[in-house]
Amino acid sequence: MRVALILKKLQLIYVPFILLCLLFVSGYSLLHWLLIIEFQLLRIDESIINFWLPLILPWPLLFFYLRPRLKLFRFTKSNSRFIYFVIAVLLLAVPTIVVQEYLNSATGKLTQLESINALLHQPQTKYYQLNQFYIDKKHIGVQRNIEPIGKGNSELRMSLYIAMPIFAKRNESWRVGAKALAWYGKVYEKTISNRLEQQEKESLFQEFIHQSQQEFNALNPDDFVYLDRIGPSNRYSQFLLAAQKSPVYFEGYQTVLMPVNQPFEARNGHKLAWIIAWLSFGAILWLLMSLMLKLDETQASKPLAAQLSMEKPKAELYGFLAEFKPRQGFVITPILLYINALIFVLMAFASQHFIALPNSVLLDWGANLRQLVLEQQVWRLISNVFLHGGLMHLVFNLYGLFFAGMFLEPLLGKWRLLGVYLCCGLVASMASIGWYEATISIGASGAIMGLFGVLIIWIWLGLLPLADNMSLALNLTLFVTASLVMGLFGGVDNAAHLGGLGSGLLLGSLLRPNKVQSQANKKPRKILG
Repeated sequence: MRVALILKKLQLIYVPFILLCLLFVSGYSLLHWLLIIEFQLLRIDESIINFWLPLILPWPLLFFYLRPRLKLFRFTKSNSRFIYFVIAVLLLAVPTIVVQEYLNSATGKLTQLESINALLHQPQTKYYQLNQFYIDKKHIGVQRNIEPIGKGNSELRMSLYIAMPIFAKRNESWRVGAKALAWYGKVYEKTISNRLEQQEKESLFQEFIHQSQQEFNALNPDDFVYLDRIGPSNRYSQFLLAAQKSPVYFEGYQTVLMPVNQPFEARNGHKLAWIIAWLSFGAILWLLMSLMLKLDETQASKPLAAQLSMEKPKAELYGFLAEFKPRQGFVITPILLYINALIFVLMAFASQHFIALPNSVLLDWGANLRQLVLEQQVWRLISNVFLHGGLMHLVFNLYGLFFAGMFLEPLLGKWRLLGVYLCCGLVASMASIGWYEATISIGASGAIMGLFGVLIIWIWLGLLPLADNMSLALNLTLFVTASLVMGLFGGVDNAAHLGGLGSGLLLGSLLRPNKVQSQANKKPRKILG
């Protein structure tokens, strides 16, 4: 009987997911190779092809394929099914992302050119070797770029993109009206803290320019094994802007090549090993997770076709969206989710950015900054709690808010939850400007850490029995630890995190869960159907 149950689990959820994973990775990679690499039918930013689409596409695919199968199992905690779903998305997305990087390098063809002039008469490939060429260091174009990076824009990345024209012979660069057929790219970068005084930043920038100039003067551009053609990307756009500042630029020739100083055979690095390791890890992890599930005997006794046709796709979608719909005991949390998402959409449309929003846009919409707050723009202490710097920042915080609010709102009540959220967000903002003098701070993470703080202290005080809330405790530990550890590596506003968490712990020690709703909350509620 036990063996039969194990085989049933493998049949219902393990084998189908593994097959889907292999089909998705191979199918997406095949389309990428055919449409982008081999026949070059589409010209799309590499970050979208290599990262964003592999990260986004698994969500709808698994929603319609995996979610009905998960409903055949019994979950002891209200969030377990959602956690299984998220882990499945990651197991599908991560190997797909790694495979795309491997695909770009492994399938790239190396073309031997007698001179750079032959570039016009050859099909475009990924890699090139040149027999006859002259890289002109006099008619260069330079693009300077300073951009804030990291969560809360806590760091500044200074970049110099230098585009050097490539000619077949030295004397061709001297001709009147000479135009470069391709460009040799070189980039210098340095990251500094955004918390420094403006005078210190300017001093470090001038030092960076001087050091880059010295390195460029000593550069021998002929020292390379082969050249790598840069595809559509932000890096390509920056090199193109640099090339346009050169007197020998011609808009008809926009090939940018970067030097590679390693054997061509070593271009793939350890990507293949990482692919195999991740697929193996995913297969083992999903096997263990599948075996831990308990079958719903009522559904398992039905024919397989009947089991998987319990709901039509339309009803499945409505069921998923219903989880974010306000209802008794869950009113303020979805409203906060809607407000954060709506503001981000409006900011994205206004700025024409969604992966990472510009610094100026964040300030215009109410980001937190000590200097502006001291100039009586005190409203920024609250407005920044509803702003996010990019899509992943938003998604991470919305998940944390949904998870915390799902458990906490029935115990606190809607108005106390809102009060805790705003109070912890305010304290987090004050902690941020108190610690950082010139850092732009945004995001709901400080307020969310406050909600987590309430849950943590309640578990610590025994108001939420640990044995009955083990899943909650594990997720709290992982979420809070990950947020704080990321702050140690920079780019994350740990002052806001600690301020929000500390205020949440204090409020949690003063507040008590609603006893009536606390009892009702012990009944498991199914998430995602």
